[in-house]
Amino acid sequence: MNAKTTERVHLVRKEERQSLWFLGDLVQPLATGQQTRDGLYIAHYQAAPSSQPPLHEHDDDDEIFFITQGRIAFWAEGEEKIIGTAGDFVILPKGVAHTFQASPEEGATWLLILSPSSSFEKVINAVATPAGYEAPEQGWQIDAATVATLERVAPSGGVRLLGAPGDLPASHQQGIQS
Repeated sequence: MNAKTTERVHLVRKEERQSLWFLGDLVQPLATGQQTRDGLYIAHYQAAPSSQPPLHEHDDDDEIFFITQGRIAFWAEGEEKIIGTAGDFVILPKGVAHTFQASPEEGATWLLILSPSSSFEKVINAVATPAGYEAPEQGWQIDAATVATLERVAPSGGVRLLGAPGDLPASHQQGIQS
């Protein structure tokens, strides 16, 4: 990450952000665990239309969203489906099976916050690749190599994979269009 860090201030200018593709989405880290003493990980996140990670559960960190553009459907075990839109703030707590999907029409953009940062940040760093441009990766589809990497690194990042992209918690059956 290109940033100016002094003893008391950490600055990441928009034009200096590191750009990564994580599961086809653009992730630009703003604050890492190293900079926050493992307190937080914050990234600017841009997802392609219909982007959805595998059904999963975090052992160690809450996954927090501040949606800045678009819509995101959230599913958590035992809860009703929630649709978040620009300006909404959503917390998916650790220990709860969940997934989410960016709007099929427009995708979505949000600030991703992990608290604490130490676990899931490791998964992002192990799976992500440098982005060739500042947008979600065009034409990206999950493949066997990505699944194998996720399965290998997820446990060390405190993540349990519970299904494939598109799978919902047992208490849900329909996508964002519903």
